[in-house]
Amino acid sequence: MGNLTVVEIGGWAVSNNPEDILRTYSLGSCVALILHHPRTNTMGLAHIALPDPLCHYGKSRGEGYYASSAVPLLLHEVSAAAGLYSADNSGIVAKLVGGAAVIKIKNPFHLGKRLVMEIEKSLQRLRTPVVNQDTGGTVPRTVTLYIESGHVSVKSPGRKERPL
Repeated sequence: MGNLTVVEIGGWAVSNNPEDILRTYSLGSCVALILHHPRTNTMGLAHIALPDPLCHYGKSRGEGYYASSAVPLLLHEVSAAAGLYSADNSGIVAKLVGGAAVIKIKNPFHLGKRLVMEIEKSLQRLRTPVVNQDTGGTVPRTVTLYIESGHVSVKSPGRKERPL
């Protein structure tokens, strides 16, 4: 096993070291944003909890906690690590995992769904395509990025680990 970096809620990590593995655990309504620059095999992972700070009035968290700041932040970090001058037309692609409704209550305020929509809007504004996603549903997920191969895997309770 390589060098494992665990990304906690509101955190992010970027690597192009082939020996590195990035992982975030137990995504419920939170969403893992994965950015990948295939040409340099640079990958980034953010564990995003809320769409924006307005959802969390009166509390201050880090930039990685909110989609409104985490998306441009991770895109900038991956671009820099890949040696790119700009993310425009860079070949960076995105994958999304999470956004589940793990708490079973009748509530039209589906946080996970809102969070996925906000991340997708931000990525579209930044011209970064979403090439794959495993979002929604009712089960939490754990995500692992293998830098050497560029592969991403998803594991859920009662299910085998599967590629994304």
